[in-house]
Amino acid sequence: MRRLLPATVEAAPELTDEDLTTAYAFPPSGTWVRANFVTTLDGAIRGGDGVSGSISNDADQRVFRIARRTADVVLVCAGTVRTEDYRPSKRPLAIVTATLDLPSTLRLFAESTEEHVTPIALTTQEAAATADESLRARVEVVPCGSGHVDLSRVVAVLADRGLRRIQCEGGPHLLGSLLRAGLLDEMLQTIVPRLRGGGPADHLVDVPGGLDPMIRLTPSQVLEDDGTLFLRAQVVRA
Repeated sequence: MRRLLPATVEAAPELTDEDLTTAYAFPPSGTWVRANFVTTLDGAIRGGDGVSGSISNDADQRVFRIARRTADVVLVCAGTVRTEDYRPSKRPLAIVTATLDLPSTLRLFAESTEEHVTPIALTTQEAAATADESLRARVEVVPCGSGHVDLSRVVAVLADRGLRRIQCEGGPHLLGSLLRAGLLDEMLQTIVPRLRGGGPADHLVDVPGGLDPMIRLTPSQVLEDDGTLFLRAQVVRA
């Protein structure tokens, strides 16, 4: 893996894991929300089997693991947890879910042990009020808004717990909602040299009607490994 941006006078050496940890470090202070996705050249976030693993590769998995380790918490929607069949983690996992549809059969719960962190379910006041004891034994239920999950409240709740370095891993609707709410600070995007096709639901940002005005980002880093590009870009605030 080599660095393309920022450019250096001499050819960049092969990047070590320590180099990548520095390359994907969060800002030293404040709350920071970034998203991390792998996509094809045409913006698809999953392969024909419906999961991201089929468009990923070893270099992407390496960067994914290292970038995730620099975060305090992983933010993800319940649909992505179900589709990607998330494993239990020693790192806090915050799940945005309006319905609390989190079956006990998910690997996240079925394979959980005492060493794993209990996930946080960020939901509506209405859903939280109906959560049964079985669900509460699997996740910590935290209400964040009435009628819909208020993402501003979600970020505030996490920050209040000291979880200020927030990494969003999907899905497209959650990413679009963070963008519309002005809560996203940065994008990490792995771009694999493939074309997938498919409809809007399979692509990176799900915002009905589009973003108006469009959101501009400034690239701060580009890495490359055997044709796969790794983009880091910061959202430009108006």
